[in-house]
Amino acid sequence: MAGVNRWTRDQLIVAFTLYSQIPFGRLHSKNSDIIHYANLIGRTPSALAMKLVNFASLDPFIIESGRTGLKGVSNADRALWQEMTEDTAAFGAQCEQAMEKLEPSAVQIQDSEVHDFSGRERTTIVKARVDQQLFRKHVLAAYEYRCCLTELEEPALLVASHIRPWSHAVEHRLNPSNGLCLSSLHDKAFDRGLISFNDHLEMLLSPQIKKLKSTIYIENFANYEGKKLRLPRRYPPDISQLKYHRNKIFLAE
Repeated sequence: MAGVNRWTRDQLIVAFTLYSQIPFGRLHSKNSDIIHYANLIGRTPSALAMKLVNFASLDPFIIESGRTGLKGVSNADRALWQEMTEDTAAFGAQCEQAMEKLEPSAVQIQDSEVHDFSGRERTTIVKARVDQQLFRKHVLAAYEYRCCLTELEEPALLVASHIRPWSHAVEHRLNPSNGLCLSSLHDKAFDRGLISFNDHLEMLLSPQIKKLKSTIYIENFANYEGKKLRLPRRYPPDISQLKYHRNKIFLAE
C-alpha cells in the first residue's frame, strides 16, 4: 500500500496564503495562480484547489453567506486556521517566510492592500498581513466587488477601507461591518478624514476638500455629497464605527 502523501506545514501555509488572496469563485484548478503555485510546491492544481476549498469550510464569512467548502478538511487544516486566529501577526510572518522561501524574487513589500488581477496573469504574492488579506476578501465579496459609493467594479481599483482604523482597535480589525468597499481615491480621502458618512450612510464632505474647484473634485466628490451608500449583501456598516470615524478622523472643521 502506497504511503499517504501528506501535506507539509510549508505547503499548507502557502495554500492558506493563496486562500486569503483569491476570491471564492476562482478557487479552481484552471486558475493560473493555482497552477503556478501547485507546480512550485509539488502538488497538482486539482489538489491545491481542493485544499483551498477545504479552507473555505472553516471560514466564518463563507459559512454565514450560505456557501460551503469541501468536507475533506483535515485536523492540520483546522489547527492552521486556529493558529491564524490566535496570533495573526506571528502567523502572517510565517506566511511571508514560506512565500519568500518558495519564490523569493516574486515577493515585494506592501503593507496595506492586496489586489486581485485577471485570471490571465499571475498574481504577485506580497508581504502583507494575512488577516488584512482576509478582511479585504470578505469586504469586497460582501459588496459584490463594487465601490459602495460610485459603483466602480474594477477589483484592482477597490479597497476594503477600515471605518475604525486598523491601529485603533484590535477587536474590530477583521469585522466586515467595520469595512467599506471604496475606490482607491475615496478610500484615501476617507482615511485622511476628507470625507465621512452620517448615520443615514450619506456622504459628508469636509470644509477642507470643499475648497477645491477642479473638475476632478466636482466629478468625484461634490457630485456625491449626500449620496447614500449602497448596502452590502450582508455585514452592513456599523453605525457606531461610522460615528467614531466622524468624531476622531473626519476633518469637520
